[in-house]
Amino acid sequence: MKKVFAFLLATLVVMSFVGCKKTEPSVKPQDKEQEGEKEGEKEGEKEGEGEGETVEYETVEVVMKTAYIEAICEWPEENDWKATRIGETRWDLSYDEFGHMVSAIVKDDPEKSYLFEYDEDFTECEITTQADPEIVIYDLELNEDGLCTKFTNNTKDPAEVWTYTYDADGFQLTATIGGAVKTAYAIKNKNIFTWSRNETRLKEHKYNDKANVADIHTSWSEDAGLDRFLYETGLFGRSSANVCTEAKWQDKDAKATYEYEFDEATGGITKETKYYAGDYDFDVCFAVAKKTIKRVKK
Repeated sequence: MKKVFAFLLATLVVMSFVGCKKTEPSVKPQDKEQEGEKEGEKEGEKEGEGEGETVEYETVEVVMKTAYIEAICEWPEENDWKATRIGETRWDLSYDEFGHMVSAIVKDDPEKSYLFEYDEDFTECEITTQADPEIVIYDLELNEDGLCTKFTNNTKDPAEVWTYTYDADGFQLTATIGGAVKTAYAIKNKNIFTWSRNETRLKEHKYNDKANVADIHTSWSEDAGLDRFLYETGLFGRSSANVCTEAKWQDKDAKATYEYEFDEATGGITKETKYYAGDYDFDVCFAVAKKTIKRVKK
């Protein structure tokens, strides 16, 4: 598989010339064997191998995260076990013309700068770093909706292999490792209602009626083999349709509450502030912008 730099170069060539072969969209046509675009076809259509079969594309404007910033406050000494969370990290995100994330770059930190390389039909993704783009740190197998069903974490020794299931709306339902379900979700009204820890403890979430523009993953399981950054790629399921205001373990009295700042032009979340038991916990900030992407016309 070519490395991501070749992929990005190919993307630029595609965007510069009409009639060249186009990258498959993440939401692929029913005929997964379709390939290429015949010369002379009008832009927005691709002819498949089957006689008379075509796939039409539409250009749509969506709100996407263009940068993801995580800033964590300093914790009191009694919570020094959380010291690894102290600090500030900014990922600048970039996407191809179909909305697939292709890079997440931290300035002056190549070891935290991630590169995403997909195969031609978007059934596999390899993630490397700028520090060493020849070493694959994560291997992903993707389903027809572009969601990861198998995640191999090569940074572990031995490598950890996780599997994930999803519902028809693209919500992650389970995360399993070694045959054991480590977390499971319950979805209500297209919002994450609860997620479980080892199928025992449950964390419950509440929402307001504001739309979660730009797919911010406030409600995510810490027990799925992933950090929050990987959730924000969109490769591991969609986020809740509404904005989360509260999260609480069902066996605890203390709860987390959330406040947000929004971009006036797009309605996207630009800052999430979390409080736990009434005390400030941390901030997560985003940059959002309208982007024009291509997708299969329904």
